[in-house]
Amino acid sequence: MAKIKKRKLRWKASASQQVVGYRLYWAEGEAVTYNASFVALGNVTEVVLPDDADGFCPKGGPVEFGVTAVDELGNESDLVTFEAPYQFNIPLPPEEVWIESLDDFQAQEDEPDVDASSEPIALFIKGASHREKEEVQAQSDLRDEENDDDREDAKPYKTVQHYGVPEGDRI
Repeated sequence: MAKIKKRKLRWKASASQQVVGYRLYWAEGEAVTYNASFVALGNVTEVVLPDDADGFCPKGGPVEFGVTAVDELGNESDLVTFEAPYQFNIPLPPEEVWIESLDDFQAQEDEPDVDASSEPIALFIKGASHREKEEVQAQSDLRDEENDDDREDAKPYKTVQHYGVPEGDRI
């Protein structure tokens, strides 16, 4: 079943005391009259189309509506009419839908979203492996031999490059 976008239709209540409800009439492609399709609405001053109008199923042409007030004896007021400023028609569905099996597939790894102006930022991760600790210690020993006072790299941390993490956000 097709789906039509809902619209709310509203009107001001009749000033007559004997009114017990309203009728909504509609005609597609012609002027609406008392002989057109209609639905009895009860004593309400708004409806949601198409939900509140049983049998309202337009075919795609222009729609004209009419609303009447109804008294306790079934007498109706003059028909207040207006054309719908929107369409109630639905598009045709797609045709010939199928699924195919593909023999080949290609896995694609997403590239990191790197701005051209981004520079790699060192990210320090605690808990380096025993072998990595030995390598760091060996580098530290080399530096000691070269009399290098900068011992920042001698910590048992693993350094990796990461893009886009500000310096204050390093782990």
